Amino acid sequence: MENNLSEFDQEPATRPTLLTVLCILTFIGSGWSIISNIWAYSKAKETAQAFSKNIIHSQDSLTNKDSVSLNQNRKNKNVFGEKMMRSVSKLMTVDNIRKAAIGTLIASLFTLTGALMMWWLNRKGFYLYILGVIIGLLIPFYLYGGNLVAVGISSATGFFGLVFIALYALNLKSMK
Repeated sequence: MENNLSEFDQEPATRPTLLTVLCILTFIGSGWSIISNIWAYSKAKETAQAFSKNIIHSQDSLTNKDSVSLNQNRKNKNVFGEKMMRSVSKLMTVDNIRKAAIGTLIASLFTLTGALMMWWLNRKGFYLYILGVIIGLLIPFYLYGGNLVAVGISSATGFFGLVFIALYALNLKSMK
């Protein structure tokens, strides 16, 4: 009689080690992102002003180098650098910094919630995690358009997001 296990006597499912490690890394990364984006939102004005000062200082140093150097090739490179700095400075406004912070905060909340659900072996967490990664990928394009800055930011986010999605997918069979 004791060999018959009722449904209440079954051992709980165990979490695979890889899933445990991935969830812990996501807890750390998403938690850090939430804290840093709250900070970025609160310090957006100071950040934009500091960035603007650095751009002006960099432009002044490029202009001084141009006046000393007669090398035409170097002048062309500096003109390109100036154009890049001007375009980036237009992107680093208080509004854009705050919008980026809010968007990244939302994406981090989705990935953190998804990781918590996967920690408890709930498969729905995997899909929430994917949604958080997609939101993180789209935010730069929404804010900055299809320029090089958006592509660069999304590439870094996308690389790590896709690696984690693939590794989480290896653990789907252990989730309900």
